[in-house]
Amino acid sequence: MTCLLNQKVVQPEVHELAENHTAHKKRVWEYQMGELMKTERVLEGILCNLLAVQISLCDSDTKNEVQSMTIYAMLEKKLDSMGLLSMIKKLVYNSNTNDINTRQNKAITHMNLMNLYQENLWDVQDFGTSM
Repeated sequence: MTCLLNQKVVQPEVHELAENHTAHKKRVWEYQMGELMKTERVLEGILCNLLAVQISLCDSDTKNEVQSMTIYAMLEKKLDSMGLLSMIKKLVYNSNTNDINTRQNKAITHMNLMNLYQENLWDVQDFGTSM
């Protein structure tokens, strides 16, 4: 049984400026709005970077398949990294086959990942002994 967490959108409280505000209250409000805008830009930049990293970690075939899907443009526009990960997972585990062999495809994918890890580990160990 899997447990999926609900998405939670965290939005900061936007303070309203009263009509009969003082100069001090206006300056405080301007400062708060400036900080709010900086935070939004930083978070949006982080999400853009996350999508770029996720795509860059894919091999060229998977990257081409993901970018050719029609839903990719929408995910990129929304900066939906979880949707992109689910697309990549479907491509990797299903290996462009039907869903009948999903368990076998998952097992083969995990075995290939472990073999790749072991090969990389042996390369590092060989490099360390050859010095």
